[in-house]
Amino acid sequence: MAIRPEDFSDKYTQQFMREHDEVCAAQCYRIGPLFVPLTVRQLAFYFLSAAAILIFFLWDYKVCYTVLTFVLCAFYGLIIVFRLLSVKLALFKGWIGFPDEHRIRPDDIAALKNDELPVYTILVPMYKEPEVAQKIARTVTTLDYPIEKLDVKLLLEEDDPETRKKVEEVLGELPPCVEVIVCPKVPKGQPRTKPRACNWGLDRAKGEYLVIFDAEDRPEGDQLKKSIAAFNKLKAQGKAQVVCLQAKLNYFNARQNMLTRFFTLEYTTWFDLFLPGLHAFRIPIPLGGTSNHFHTETLKKLGGWDPFNVTEDCDLGIRMARQGYRTEVLDSTTWEEANSHVGNWVRQRSRWIKGYFQTHLVHTRDSLWPFFVLAACFVYLARKIGSGLDPASPYYAKQLEWSTLAQGACGLLAAVAAGLGLWAVLERYAKRKTYREGRLNAYGALTFRLTVGGLSAMLILNVVFWLMSGVYLLRKPIADTLPAFTDAYRFEFLDRKPPREVLSDWRLYFENVTEDRYEGYTIWNTSWQWLVQGKLSTQEATEIFGAIDEWSFWSQILYPVVIGLFLANFAFVLLGLYSCHKRGLWDLAPMALLMPFYWVLISVGAVKGAWQLCWNPWYWEKTIHGLDHSGAAPPRPPGPPPAPPGNTGEGVFFKPSP
Repeated sequence: MAIRPEDFSDKYTQQFMREHDEVCAAQCYRIGPLFVPLTVRQLAFYFLSAAAILIFFLWDYKVCYTVLTFVLCAFYGLIIVFRLLSVKLALFKGWIGFPDEHRIRPDDIAALKNDELPVYTILVPMYKEPEVAQKIARTVTTLDYPIEKLDVKLLLEEDDPETRKKVEEVLGELPPCVEVIVCPKVPKGQPRTKPRACNWGLDRAKGEYLVIFDAEDRPEGDQLKKSIAAFNKLKAQGKAQVVCLQAKLNYFNARQNMLTRFFTLEYTTWFDLFLPGLHAFRIPIPLGGTSNHFHTETLKKLGGWDPFNVTEDCDLGIRMARQGYRTEVLDSTTWEEANSHVGNWVRQRSRWIKGYFQTHLVHTRDSLWPFFVLAACFVYLARKIGSGLDPASPYYAKQLEWSTLAQGACGLLAAVAAGLGLWAVLERYAKRKTYREGRLNAYGALTFRLTVGGLSAMLILNVVFWLMSGVYLLRKPIADTLPAFTDAYRFEFLDRKPPREVLSDWRLYFENVTEDRYEGYTIWNTSWQWLVQGKLSTQEATEIFGAIDEWSFWSQILYPVVIGLFLANFAFVLLGLYSCHKRGLWDLAPMALLMPFYWVLISVGAVKGAWQLCWNPWYWEKTIHGLDHSGAAPPRPPGPPPAPPGNTGEGVFFKPSP
């Protein structure tokens, strides 16, 4: 059953679905309790990919395992290399005096005249956060910005009386720029999310610029002025396509416990190193959940936020890039509260990963090339199956029968994949004049897959690689524990060997050659004797390379790749150490050495998010704030004193109590 706008009661949810259905995360199918967040074409692509792997495995499980591992390792390695290169590029440009972030000097701020500053809208969504509601309500009205130029929207929910009561208690003390918007209650199962609330605030926004702060945020006092100074410079440089500035996020309770220390190192690496690197590469930037400074008019043209996407910030960053807009980094920090409870942290992280998967699926709906690549893989597999038969084998007749069937299936599936690609081409051509959502260019589409889909998939692959590594290292003890009756099972795809023997003989590295005279040669010792020692001529080396069995060739390439991936993890540990230097957090340096344990926890959240995507895709798992009771606050420039009490503080649905 397809999801329709009429199935939802919220007017802004319906509006987004009707006007932006091409990029709305609600476009999915519901089968009982199961959600399929894919288009028909995407579902067919993943089904065909699974079919290709299955045919490959049935043909030769060793070859399939080697090639599949190599492809996954190559994909994993590409993501790692991309992240490292982006960080290095950002650091290099910073060292030579061209940082990829807007660093606003005090004299730039001093040059701003209060009477010339534009109205600035601040959205503060809150849901079941009575413990921090009053704090953020006061914080945003004490920023270093003229109070008469602020337009503050406190976004509350009708079914959250506790938070509404806390806000109502202090509303009379707040300046008249504060407006309370209460979003109406919706039935269970419909989106009741932060982006939905933000759309209610966006519709009533009066400011030329707009920023979002979460309930626990403590932004630097001069952040709004820094944003204005940066936008003014961009305007003077003719960079009208830059419509969003992402401020940096960090944590004020970094030292509360071990989890907050890990979380702080992760955030410091992401916002201080990786995001400037994405800016340096000029690629789509997935926004953070708070402290995004927008041109309000452009944000309204984009339709605001997708109420179905649980990482609406990441999705919005990609939608802006599709329209040709850009995001850049603002060197100003908003301090947040790091999750200090493991269960609370896992709920938050699983929502983030679920949203990243949503964003990836939404923005790959119109893909073309993956279908043609898949068709080529089927053709190649069919050729290999046909050429890999051994007439001398006692099972040749059965192998020939199976090979003919497999080749026919590969040919049929190749035609289906090519047909789906042609369908995507024709659809894109038909919509060339009416399509409103824009598209990523080839460079943007590739890097988007590395920064959003790739990073999310990497977290799942971590679990797969860890399990595979564990089974491989313990293969002999596992084989010894298999019960004796398993020896009776001899499957065709296991070369009719018992599982115990197959597991014991499992290898990653092969040195098979097609000619006995080249036995013992590998691509590595051949290259050494040819290029370094000069013992082999080019012709001899070429002959040896040709004599190495094809799959041995791939396994020999795979082996150093696996070692390289293992060593690459240490590079991320070094990034964590550099993050300590970047923020002066040297007391957290020992935690950077233990970051691999934190990655295990991240992957737990990723697996949960991927699972929940199919059962409850729009559910916003609430993160509990106010768990830090130390009262610690980071230093920030002093803002103006609070406005005197006595204003009416009239909101949309209620007034302060008399």
